[in-house]
Amino acid sequence: MLHKTMRYQILKPLDESWDTMGNILRDLQYATWKVLNKTIQLHWEYDNLSAEYKAKTGVYPTKDEMKEWSGYRGVEGYAYNALKEEYPIFNGGNLTQTIQQATKRWKEDRLDVFNGHRSVPSFRRSAPITVNPNNIKIHQDEQGYVATLSLVSMGKLKDLGRKPGGFPLAIIARDNSQRVILNRIISGQYKIGGSKIVHDKKKRKWFFLLTYSFPKQEGHDLNIDNIMGVDLGVATPLYMAFNNSLARYHVNGGEIEQFRRGIEARRRSMLKQGKWCGDGRRGHGKDTRLKPIELLSDRVKNFRDTTNHKYSRYVVDMAIKHNCATIQMEDLSGITEDANRFLKNWTYFDLQTKIEYKAKEAGITVIKINPEYTSQRCSKCGYISRENRKTQAEFRCTECGFEENADYNAAKNISTLGIERLIQEQLVKQNKKQAM
Repeated sequence: MLHKTMRYQILKPLDESWDTMGNILRDLQYATWKVLNKTIQLHWEYDNLSAEYKAKTGVYPTKDEMKEWSGYRGVEGYAYNALKEEYPIFNGGNLTQTIQQATKRWKEDRLDVFNGHRSVPSFRRSAPITVNPNNIKIHQDEQGYVATLSLVSMGKLKDLGRKPGGFPLAIIARDNSQRVILNRIISGQYKIGGSKIVHDKKKRKWFFLLTYSFPKQEGHDLNIDNIMGVDLGVATPLYMAFNNSLARYHVNGGEIEQFRRGIEARRRSMLKQGKWCGDGRRGHGKDTRLKPIELLSDRVKNFRDTTNHKYSRYVVDMAIKHNCATIQMEDLSGITEDANRFLKNWTYFDLQTKIEYKAKEAGITVIKINPEYTSQRCSKCGYISRENRKTQAEFRCTECGFEENADYNAAKNISTLGIERLIQEQLVKQNKKQAM
C-alpha cells in the first residue's frame, strides 16, 4: 500500500460557532503538545530504570520484572492511563495515536540519545493534533465536502452540551486532484489513515492533513529495457526522449514565464503603492500593507503546485504509454543559484518529487543521474565537446555532423542505460587521443 497526505483548509464548523470550535482546537493542540513531550519523558525514565536494573543484576528486566520493580509493565499503557486522567479532553483513539507518535520518535532517536549524539527529542507548542483514522468520516452534501471528526472525549462532549459523535467541518477542495482524492475515499477506493489538524499562524487558518492509502500498481506491462530520459531546461521546462524509440514529447515553458512576469509586475506595483497607501492599509502597520503582497505569493505557490502536478502527470503518462519501467532524470541536488537561477526559482525539485511519487504509484523506477556533459554529448556518436552546443536550442556534433534539437539530444543521452559510465569512458578516450 502507498500512503500519501493532502492538505485541505477547514472552511467552517457546521454545527458550532468558530469561537467554540477554535477554543476546542487550541485546547487540543495544547494537550497534544503536553502528551507528546510527557510520553518522551516517560520513555526516557523507563529506559533509565531498565539500565539501572541491568547495572544491578547484569541483565535487562522482562516486562513483568520491570512492572514489579518500577510499577508499570510498559510505557504506552502506563502513559495512556496517566495522561487520560491528566488531559480528559482527549478522545481515546486520538490519545492512543498521539502516544504512538511520540513512542515512534523515541525509538528512532533512542540509541543516539544514550550515545550522546543528540539530545532527548521534544515537540513544539504548535504540534499538529492527531486524529485516529477510525474517528474520520468524509462525505459530500449540498454544502460541499464535509469531514466529520471525533476529537474529544464523551465527558467533554457532555460539557459542551453535544450528543455523542464527531464535529462536521466543511473543507475546501481547491482543485481537481483534491476532489478526486475525496471522491475516491467516499467511494471506498482509497482508505483513510491517521491524519492531523494544523494551525497556520501566518494565515490564521486551520488545515486538515488527510492521510490516505491505496494499492500500489504493479506495472506488470512495463518493459524493463525501456527507459525514458527527462531533460529539464529554461525555454522548455521538460523534454522527454526514449532509449529505444525516436518518439519525443516536450512541455512549452511559456505559461510559466507569462504568469511569473505578471505576478512580478503586480508585486513591484504593490510595493510602490505601499509607500503612499491610504489610511485603510497604512493605519494598521507593516503587516497590513504587506498582506496583498503575501496573497500574491500564495498565488505563485498555488500556480506552481498545480502546474507541477500537471507536468508530472504528463511525464508519467508518457512513460506508461511507451511501457517504460524506468525514468531517468537529472540529479539537481548540486545545482546552485548562480548556475541556473530559473531552475531554482521554479523549484524543479518540487516537480521531480511529484514525478517520483506518481511514477512509484505506477510501478516505475526513477533514477537520478549526474547531468554533467549530457548537453554536450552527441547522442549518435558519443563525442563530447562544448562546441557541439553553440546555442541554447541547436545541437551540431563537430565530430560526426549530427544535428538535432539540443533539448532532445540531452534527453536522449539521459535515457541511455549507464550514461554516466559511458560519458566517463568517452572522456578518457578523448583525453588519450589528445595526448597522442
